[in-house]
Amino acid sequence: MAEVFSWVPEFGGSSSVKARVREARLGGGYVQRVGDGINATPRVRKLTFAVGQADADAIESFLERHGGARWFWFTYPGAARAKWRCDEWDRTYRAAGDEVVSVTFEQVFDPGE
Repeated sequence: MAEVFSWVPEFGGSSSVKARVREARLGGGYVQRVGDGINATPRVRKLTFAVGQADADAIESFLERHGGARWFWFTYPGAARAKWRCDEWDRTYRAAGDEVVSVTFEQVFDPGE
């Protein structure tokens, strides 16, 4: 059973989509394009979590446990629950007990659950 990433990010962050497209180049400069599968528009979210040291440790442990390969559930506030993976994150120490974990979540469409 997949785990749920339950921490709530700071307001803001960014969201982007890069559509996957297959392209066939034909003679005379013509190009035919088609979406690459039924899930051709995965979303990428860059989020930050301003937390204490214990939560920063827990977030980092969660991400390390998934190792960038295993997906998890995450619900961005106001959006539908989706499957995500994370292979990149940073941890910033602002003061004693005051830390920021910045993550890049990539949406996946893996089968199961």
